[in-house]
Amino acid sequence: MERDRIEAARSFVLSSKYRKHVLKGLARATLATPTELAENTELQRSHLSRAISELREEGIVKLHAPEERTVGRYYGLTDFGEAAWEHLRTDIIHVEWQDADPTSETSCRFVETVTQLLGDKLRFVGMYDGASARLLYADDDARSEYTEQELTDGARELVFRRVNLDLNIPNKECWAQIYFFDPEALLIAQDPDRNLYSASFSPYQDVDISALLNTIESVVLQE
Repeated sequence: MERDRIEAARSFVLSSKYRKHVLKGLARATLATPTELAENTELQRSHLSRAISELREEGIVKLHAPEERTVGRYYGLTDFGEAAWEHLRTDIIHVEWQDADPTSETSCRFVETVTQLLGDKLRFVGMYDGASARLLYADDDARSEYTEQELTDGARELVFRRVNLDLNIPNKECWAQIYFFDPEALLIAQDPDRNLYSASFSPYQDVDISALLNTIESVVLQE
């Protein structure tokens, strides 16, 4: 029953660019007004407001304010809306993925620094610039463990991880964090231009995590 409902929601959302934008925007921002969802796009606020109303009727979006309020009407995803997003996100966010050498000054510094600090523990280095995800480095042994489709899926996950991290670190222009997924660790960092970098490494137990983060934040991202 739940699967049928999600499939129905999928068809409903994908049939409108405005509904897709609202769902994507609320997945990024948690709560937002129609005006905020319209910012930095060419979409009209009135169209987005109508899309929000349609998504409310389907139980995907809910209002987080009294109904009679005319300003500060913040909307967010319902539990069902969040479940629908998990099934829809690969349809809404498309990732262009490619192998590429680092070209910008920051990407070159990032690859050089993690290579020096992590040595043979380094497995993959990636970058996402808002339009495409690029594999900047891959250890030969690590790469042999994955198919091309699995590498593409990994690039897509880098994009989706950005969506989640935007919620956790809203007020820092440059940052670096490390997440642990035994037996690997994943370093993720953002530069002033909001380019996202990642480096996976294993094993991580004898890596000085604090020194690694400090070096990435102070030397690589802000130099």
